[in-house]
Amino acid sequence: MKSISLKTKMIIFCLAVGLLPLTIMGFYAYGTAAASLEKGFFGQLSSIREVKAHTVQEFVSMWKADISAFGHSRNAADFIGQFDAYAEGPSGMQGNAVNIASPEYDAIHQKALKEIDYWVEDAGYYDAFLVDTTGRVVFTVAKESDLGQNIASGPLASSGIGRAWAGAMRGEVTFADFEPYAPSKGAPAAFIAAPVKIEGKIAGTVILQVPLDKINTLMHLRDGMGKSGETYLVGSDKLMRSDSYLDPDGHSVVASFKNPSVGRVDTDASREALDGKEDTRVITDYNGNPVLSSFSPVKVFNTTWAIIAEIDEDEAFAPVVGLRNAMLIAGFIVLSLVVASTLFILRRELLQPLGSIQTFADEVAHGNLQAKAQGTFKAEIGQVHTAITIMVENLKEKMAEADAKSKEAEEQAGKARAALAESEEQQRKVATLLARMKNIAEQANVISERVSSASEELTAQVDQVSSGATIQRDRMQETATAMEQINATVTEVAKNSGNAADSSGEAKSRAAEGAAIVGQAIAAIEDVNRLSGILKVNMRDLGDQADSIGQVLTVISDIADQTNLLALNAAIEAARAGEAGRGFAVVADEVRKLAEKTMTATKEVGDRIHSIQSSANMNIEHVDKAVTAVQIATDKANSSGQALSTIVLLVDDTAGQVSGIATAAEEQSAAMEQINRSVEEVTMIVGETTQGMEQAAEAIQELASQIGELRKLIVTLESASQ
Repeated sequence: MKSISLKTKMIIFCLAVGLLPLTIMGFYAYGTAAASLEKGFFGQLSSIREVKAHTVQEFVSMWKADISAFGHSRNAADFIGQFDAYAEGPSGMQGNAVNIASPEYDAIHQKALKEIDYWVEDAGYYDAFLVDTTGRVVFTVAKESDLGQNIASGPLASSGIGRAWAGAMRGEVTFADFEPYAPSKGAPAAFIAAPVKIEGKIAGTVILQVPLDKINTLMHLRDGMGKSGETYLVGSDKLMRSDSYLDPDGHSVVASFKNPSVGRVDTDASREALDGKEDTRVITDYNGNPVLSSFSPVKVFNTTWAIIAEIDEDEAFAPVVGLRNAMLIAGFIVLSLVVASTLFILRRELLQPLGSIQTFADEVAHGNLQAKAQGTFKAEIGQVHTAITIMVENLKEKMAEADAKSKEAEEQAGKARAALAESEEQQRKVATLLARMKNIAEQANVISERVSSASEELTAQVDQVSSGATIQRDRMQETATAMEQINATVTEVAKNSGNAADSSGEAKSRAAEGAAIVGQAIAAIEDVNRLSGILKVNMRDLGDQADSIGQVLTVISDIADQTNLLALNAAIEAARAGEAGRGFAVVADEVRKLAEKTMTATKEVGDRIHSIQSSANMNIEHVDKAVTAVQIATDKANSSGQALSTIVLLVDDTAGQVSGIATAAEEQSAAMEQINRSVEEVTMIVGETTQGMEQAAEAIQELASQIGELRKLIVTLESASQ
């Protein structure tokens, strides 16, 4: 491969020197600007989001204050009373709905509209409702199809307005989040409800239908949002709670509820905000575009919304891209100027002088020792020129000396040829002597090969014997170890057998005691069985007596009814008698009150007697179950006694067998110790045999080594004789 010229290398070096710092500085400036701009945009988005979130909270507070004021207004209570009175009248109901077509209803509605229309016309709510305690919608401003319906039991019971009314009837200000509402042509609607109380009692509810226009106006404020920025609200169902500024067709509140698969906002921002997290970072929005997003949760009564402020990443970083392009253009211009000026200086000060020196060196290399270098040489280049000139002069002197040395070498060559003839005669004599030495070496080589072969066979046999002895020693050691383990096991068996014999005696004693205790338990259980039978009879007597008392109370109640009726008749007769019967009327009234108290007391006593009867019946059932359980326990206790008697006999027999096992195990342990000593003696003998074979192998290896040395000497001798 052709090497790169110095000129090319210098150009590359200049480009690197100029481009590297410029690139580093450019990347640093670009990164700093991008980070600063990103931080600024995130801060701006967060500020916008926080301001709008605070405003949403103010809306919620305003809704709560408005519904509370509406519920506490005197007009609401009065008109609910009037509408209720109308509904209870002869023309007030039409099936299950309030009759809203009659002139009477229209008159009340017109009066109420003058007072309640404020919440729609001035406060800005979509609609205002009055609902009585039975769930009848007795008044609305908008007069949609929900007017007159029963939202407690009708089709709207499960809707948002039905849930809001139910919460208000519990005495709470209740919010029902946006969802499609049929009476409003299926448009999403949210409701807030509060109870209406008269003298502390709930007389009905007031409900306001929350508007979307104020929320959309707030979310569509464009200050600081650029062309692609927007702020929007997302509900806990991930559907829109405000219309999207950028995609009103697919992500308005109406569109998202109408087509949830398209309008749902299921992004990192919505998920994390609905989980209660607050953050700012680059994410992918609902349209799949990378955006700078700032998000947080917003508490709306008892539910959570997500407020999200976003702007497209391309628009946010557009100034950084412009800065990058400007830096690239400026860097290219600066780099071109630096490279051009550097190349001009290098050409004049370095490349041209080096070219002249190269031409001079080529002339000298081709034998022209009279050549001269042309040009001006400065600094280090001048020093190189001077050194090369001196080198050429020295080369001329060395070549003259070489010619003189060549003549002297020819004279020495003549003397060498004469000495060579004499050395050839000496070589012939040495060759004869080497032939004799070669014959002797060949004979010695044959002998050494035979000895070497015999030693190798002997070595193999010794290795085989040694290996067998080693294996035998290892097997005997393993046998000794196994015998020790068996001996220890037998000893442990003997020990455990002795312990088992002792334990069997103890078990026999405990089993006998257990049999006695079971006998006592059987006697106690039989007593319990007898007492349970007595208790069962007593409980049945108690139930019968309670039934008798109930019959007596029935008679007393009938007497009290008759007394009350007689007192009432006496009062009527006294009233007819006029002034003469007034005293008798007072007595009759007292008798009537006494009869009423008697009836009340009789009813309370009857309730108590009924409770006693129920408890007595339950206790009788429980006693029956207890008697059955006691009988089962008696049977089990008898079985336990028989089993313990059998265990006593078995334990006695087992104790004798365990004693025999202990004696046999002790005898086996003594025999195993004798076997273990014999194995140790055999292991010792095998170890000594292995050691002797190892020493024999070492001696044979030493012999083989000596034979090898002998063969090396013979080979050397043969080589010398050739």
